[in-house]
Amino acid sequence: MNLKILEKIETFIVLADCSSFTETAKRLYCSQPTISNHIQQLEEMFKTTLFHRSGKTVQLTKQGEILLNYAKLMTELVDEASIKIKNVSQQESILSVYVSNYIAGYFFTDILKHFHVAFPKQLLEVYTHCYEDLVRCLREGRTNIAFMPIYAKDEYIHSQYDISVLFEDDFLLILPAGHPWALRKVIYCRDLQNQTILLPQSPYLQQYIAEQMEKHQVKVRFLQMSNFEMIKRAVKSQLGLAFLPYTTVAGDKKNGELEVRTVVSLNLKRTNGFVVRKQAKLTPAEIAFCKDVERYFHATQSAL
Repeated sequence: MNLKILEKIETFIVLADCSSFTETAKRLYCSQPTISNHIQQLEEMFKTTLFHRSGKTVQLTKQGEILLNYAKLMTELVDEASIKIKNVSQQESILSVYVSNYIAGYFFTDILKHFHVAFPKQLLEVYTHCYEDLVRCLREGRTNIAFMPIYAKDEYIHSQYDISVLFEDDFLLILPAGHPWALRKVIYCRDLQNQTILLPQSPYLQQYIAEQMEKHQVKVRFLQMSNFEMIKRAVKSQLGLAFLPYTTVAGDKKNGELEVRTVVSLNLKRTNGFVVRKQAKLTPAEIAFCKDVERYFHATQSAL
């Protein structure tokens, strides 16, 4: 089917609606002979009479009524296709970014400002999730790229995605203000014996910290909290101690609400970066955003 056939189908539908060659010509802004020619070609194509002619009016034949149902369906499908194509074009112009709650909460304000200065016309949608939900979004194909923590034991991520490292976090011991250990020059792993350690929901982070405690033969009590922010509130309320990235507590330490200390021989680190589905073809906007994020972290680390 070509565009000329669609044009003739449109003529047929209008003529069936108004029952007049003259009125059809007015509605379609063309000559009456053109209308007659379109109908004649359709009748030759289907090898049947589509209209009964009676003076200046016409009436559909039974064959014409059948064609009218299909003709309307055809135009509806063309309209539907046009809308979907337009929606896809609009979606392609919007950059969707999937990012962990941690990276979004502590770094994306500056990153988004930085990107907007470089690409002021690029529209952005940002979706923030916990690690497990980000992995689910990747598995379901909602995105080919995500900015997230990188855990060595997540076989799915390492086998299905190319990984680019952006920065590394040191997890430091977090104490409530006024805690006796805040005055000590040195804190050892053995000091943690029988202490309550608050953990976030991430199974990988829980396992990693638990393994480090076991490695140093330290028995502690673990309590689970929903996220870093909830853990900070719990530490302030003296419900336990925690290991968190310094970025998350810098403001609290400055305000005197929390104490931050290192533990001798305990080296807790976590890598953060972005993952890209192997063999995926990124859009120019996605490529530009990734490069801009890399430049941002490179500049940040160079300034330290």
